[in-house]
Amino acid sequence: MKECIDAEVKAQVARLKLPTGFYDHLLAEDDWSFVIKLNALVEAACTDALTARFHSPQLSKALSTLELGHPKHGKVALLSALNAIVPEQAGVLRLLLELRNMLAHNIGQVNFTFESYIAGMDKNQRNLFVTRAGHGIKPEVAGQSRHDFTLQYPKQALWLTMSEVLACLHLEHEVAANHLQILALDALIGKN
Repeated sequence: MKECIDAEVKAQVARLKLPTGFYDHLLAEDDWSFVIKLNALVEAACTDALTARFHSPQLSKALSTLELGHPKHGKVALLSALNAIVPEQAGVLRLLLELRNMLAHNIGQVNFTFESYIAGMDKNQRNLFVTRAGHGIKPEVAGQSRHDFTLQYPKQALWLTMSEVLACLHLEHEVAANHLQILALDALIGKN
């Protein structure tokens, strides 16, 4: 399963014409850069998935200008409506967007660390963070529960969870191709 996810993420990165290893190298970034770069990648992947699903490459520029998290007509809302992502994936995308907005709109946050971010949370906020950022983590990892792993290694947990989301977004190209085949078969059958 992990190999399939890794392959899809690598294919997504290549599709977006990013340097080989871009996704893996995100883990070496400081936490601020990690969030900003990961969000940029996710935004592009969401636009790419929507463009594929709408079978309209000419819409790519217009779709790229949509907000990621607008509740009615943002990219996450559209992907959810198309069943391209499940609610848990939408939740982690919203978490990433919240983090990105917090960091990008206040340059004083350039020294952001996940450690201090989590330390400032109450129990309910930590549990919500674990639910969202730890969605893609197995119930037990390296002898730790998902909850403990996500809080101890939040950057890695978010990276792993985003791997799953990015893989699903890349698979939208297959979904779109299958949809076109079904339409073609329906048209062929309808003519006979």
